[in-house]
Amino acid sequence: MDLFLFGTLLHMPLLEVVSGDADVRAKVHLGVRTGFRVSRVAGQVFPMMHADPDGVAEGIIVQGLSDEALARLDYYEKAFGYDRVEFVVLDEHQTPRNVTCYVGEEGRWTPAEPWDREGWIAALGEVTTMTAREAMGLYGEVPAQVMGSRYPQMMARAASRQRAAREAGGRGMGRSDVQLIEARKAYSGFFTVEELDVAFRRFDGTMSDPVNRVVFVGVDCSIVLPYDPVRDRVLVVEQFRPGAYLRGDPNPWTVEPIAGRIDPGETPEEAARREAAEEAGVDLKDLHCVSAAYPSPGTTTEHFFVYVGLCDLPDGTAGQGGLPSEAEDIRSHVMEWADFDADLNAGRFNLLPLLVAGHWLARNRDRLRGASA
Repeated sequence: MDLFLFGTLLHMPLLEVVSGDADVRAKVHLGVRTGFRVSRVAGQVFPMMHADPDGVAEGIIVQGLSDEALARLDYYEKAFGYDRVEFVVLDEHQTPRNVTCYVGEEGRWTPAEPWDREGWIAALGEVTTMTAREAMGLYGEVPAQVMGSRYPQMMARAASRQRAAREAGGRGMGRSDVQLIEARKAYSGFFTVEELDVAFRRFDGTMSDPVNRVVFVGVDCSIVLPYDPVRDRVLVVEQFRPGAYLRGDPNPWTVEPIAGRIDPGETPEEAARREAAEEAGVDLKDLHCVSAAYPSPGTTTEHFFVYVGLCDLPDGTAGQGGLPSEAEDIRSHVMEWADFDADLNAGRFNLLPLLVAGHWLARNRDRLRGASA
C-alpha cells in the first residue's frame, strides 16, 4: 500500500536519509486528505494532522517503497510515538487512493497555527537531516524507543556541527589538510565517544603517519555569569558534578556560572537567557560576550560561549533552581563583588569558565558600572 506523508518528511533530503532510498524523489506524487488540516503542535516545532471540516491536509503519496525502506521509516517514526494507520486520500488527479500514514496517539497533542513547512525547512531542515544520519545509524542496533530518548542530544550535537561549519575559517591549514582514514563509535548513549584514525599535515608540509585518537563528542554550550552593576553583585550556582567525583575530589559540588546546552534553532545568546531563567530565575538584560572557545579540543568537541550578563540581583534572589525533568538540583548564591573578587584572586574557584568570566568582569567592571550609573 502507498504511504502518505504530511510532516517533516516532506523535506526530501530528510526522507532520503531516513528511508535509505536515494531514488525516493522519483516515487513521490502530490496528495491531499480533505476534512483535515496540518497545524504545528502547540509548544513544539513539528506538525500534526487533525480533523477540520473545511480543511485540506496537503502531503505527498510515496509509491513503490521497498520493505527495507518502509521498515526504516517505521523505526524512525515509532521513536516519536507515531504508528501507521489506513485512510483514503486524493491523488493529483483527484482519484481516491488507499494509503497508510504515520499518525500520533489521539488526544496527545493540541494544534496551534497552520504549519509553516517552508519556515521549518529554513530553520531546522538541515539540522534535522544531520540528526537523522546519526539516528538511523542506530537502526538494527537499539529499539526505536531508545533511539527516540537519545534524539534530543543527537540533535544538539548536529546543531553544534552545523554551527561550527558556518564559522569563518582561521589562518593556516584547514580541514582539507586532514585525512580521515576511519571513524568508529566507541560508545553511543546520552553522549558519544568516537575513535578516529587520521593523518594530518605537519608544519613542514608532509603528512603524518596514521594516528589513533579518541574524542568525547559533546555539544555547544552557553555559559553566563550574571552581574548586577548597580548593587555590585554576582550570582553563581552550585551543583554536583560526576567528573569531579570520578577524579576523587573530596567535594564534587562545584561553584559555577550558569550553563547549558544550546538547543537546535537557538542562538547562544538565547540559550544564555533561557538557562539563567531556568537555573536561577534571573532575567538577563545586556549580554557581553567574553569568549567563544574550546575548553580542551584534544579530547572533546565541546565549545563554550561565555558571557557576562547584566541583571538585577536584589536581596532574596538566591535559591533553588534547575529542571526536575533533567535531574537538576541547583543552588544559587549571590555574592558581593568584594567577596567574589577575593575568592577569585585566592584561587578558591576550580572551574575554568568561571575564572574566564570572573577575570573579564574584573577588567571591565568599572566600565559596566559607569554605563549603568
